[in-house]
Amino acid sequence: MTRRKEIQLLFWMELFFVGILWLFTFFGKISDLTFWIVLFAILVVDIFFFIVLYHEGKEIEKLSFDMNRILNGDYSIGIRDYEEGDISNLKNDIYKMTIKLREQVEQSRKDKKYLEEILSDISHQIKTPLTSMYVINDLFLEDQNMAFDLKREFLLKNRMQLERIEWLVSSLLKMSRLDSGVEPIKKRKIKSSELVQSVIEPLKIPIELKEQTLEIVNLKDPLLWVDPNWTREAFVNMLKNAHEHTPEGGVLRIEVNETPLYFEFLISDTGCDISKEDLPHIFERFYKGGGSKESIGIGLHMAKKIIMMQQGDIKVVSSSKGTTFNIKFYKKNY
Repeated sequence: MTRRKEIQLLFWMELFFVGILWLFTFFGKISDLTFWIVLFAILVVDIFFFIVLYHEGKEIEKLSFDMNRILNGDYSIGIRDYEEGDISNLKNDIYKMTIKLREQVEQSRKDKKYLEEILSDISHQIKTPLTSMYVINDLFLEDQNMAFDLKREFLLKNRMQLERIEWLVSSLLKMSRLDSGVEPIKKRKIKSSELVQSVIEPLKIPIELKEQTLEIVNLKDPLLWVDPNWTREAFVNMLKNAHEHTPEGGVLRIEVNETPLYFEFLISDTGCDISKEDLPHIFERFYKGGGSKESIGIGLHMAKKIIMMQQGDIKVVSSSKGTTFNIKFYKKNY
């Protein structure tokens, strides 16, 4: 006997009604002709009902087959239905679920590829200073009577490599917190003078040691709507880049402007220019230009990411007179 509940229920109901009908006929309550007419009508309804059930069964069977294909990773199935009915509604719901699953799988693949790339880049970045440190350690082991000045020089080089690794790890942790949303963008009002002061504070001593001049032009001192911590991080990275690529006695400049459409920050230097080949790539993760041997190549990438996450814009222009980073925060986003 069939296992479908609808058919079982229909069978017992019809058996009950046919029995009642037969009893009425047996006791002469209805004629034989009426009995056969009613029985024929019941058979017609049965045939129609079985046809509908058969069609729905085939639809459900096909739907089950398509769902198994989806579960096995085939998201190219088109199961949308523009008709009315419960089966059509179910098909449309499954179609929506398929689209969402496909998007999640695509995002998962992108995340996996991104993770593979960043792990490969990190491995490469850490390998270089570690190799240098291994060489220096081997020199110490081979030459027990090494001169003090030479030892000091090698130890200073080792310290530089350790600082490089520390900067790399610290920057990557900051980027991971930003990407994962652990420390999301939290905008609040802050004066541009307050932001600029927080940017130059950690770089005052390095700038003084290179006898560089830092000029601040902030005539209007506008009130900004940004995340102070992350924006400071972005600006420090850009000013640090300008400081590192400007020779002793050079000039660094931070200029703040306001227009009816946006707030503008210009961070410029009088250092060496960026080549035309390097200019389109300087914001790429771990990209190091031809004249940047000690750079890790993550600071500017993080700076652009922070600015873009606040619906800002960042551009860079470079010439023989120096380099300028142009950052804009549009007022329509405030």
